[in-house]
Amino acid sequence: MVFKWLQGKKASPNLKDNSHAGETTSGVDTDPTVETDQDTMAPASGLEMTDAYYPGHDPIDFYGNGGFRFGEMSHQGAILFLPSGVHRWDVETVNALTTDHFAKLLAESRDIELLILGTGNLIVPLAQSLANHMRQAGIKLDIMNTGAAVRTLNILLSEDRAVAAALFPVS
Repeated sequence: MVFKWLQGKKASPNLKDNSHAGETTSGVDTDPTVETDQDTMAPASGLEMTDAYYPGHDPIDFYGNGGFRFGEMSHQGAILFLPSGVHRWDVETVNALTTDHFAKLLAESRDIELLILGTGNLIVPLAQSLANHMRQAGIKLDIMNTGAAVRTLNILLSEDRAVAAALFPVS
């Protein structure tokens, strides 16, 4: 989940006098340069939890350090790169994969010709039952390490191919 800031009133402590920069009143530090306009973005007004999702199809600019960078943003952890966009993928290892982890992918299977599975630093085979499940859905599967998967994905995106990727991060 990611945090999405909501616009609203900023909750501020009841301060007797905040005219002295750097002084503490009622145990709360004050900063005269911070405006407390009612239209400022403030976490105190509420948080909305949403699934991490990026609707674009930008190439992956960087991978490593446990995450990926694409579309001028970054994500830590595994991702699903689908026709609908890039989604956070809640799975830790290839061996932990089940058909439930591919539900979003299978929902978009009509728009996918090839699934690239990037398994991290090393190539790890997918359970035969999962591979068969992908084939039955009409999806061709290509398994490789994440570095090769990112490079292949970027090339196929530049060719406007119907490609999806399930990518595990590398250190």
